[in-house]
Amino acid sequence: MNHVVLIYWIIIATIVIYSNYMFFKKLKNIQTKHLAHTSIYFLISIISPVLIMLFFMLVVKSPRLIQILNLKIDYYDYPFRIIYGCVVFPLGFFANIYFAKFYLKRISKTKNEIELIGKE
Repeated sequence: MNHVVLIYWIIIATIVIYSNYMFFKKLKNIQTKHLAHTSIYFLISIISPVLIMLFFMLVVKSPRLIQILNLKIDYYDYPFRIIYGCVVFPLGFFANIYFAKFYLKRISKTKNEIELIGKE
């Protein structure tokens, strides 16, 4: 196994663990089914970085882009792998954090409690 691949796996694990930890910490404040929401978010936090990586690689490897820009890219070269990681991993991290905020906001608004103010 290459050192860069090992570093990528460590970064992916860090992204997933940190975002799940922050999500679980915020989920304690909401009175709802914790196990169901934690498992759903865990799956999404794994899927979103993988989808971002696949999308970015599809864009970079597209024949039209290579033809238009006249690129000659060696995909197994260290500079390309480092640049790829510097672009993809922050996007995956921020996608997980923003999805956690959106999901927590969505969960907390599902109570539909109406406070009646007026005469009885």
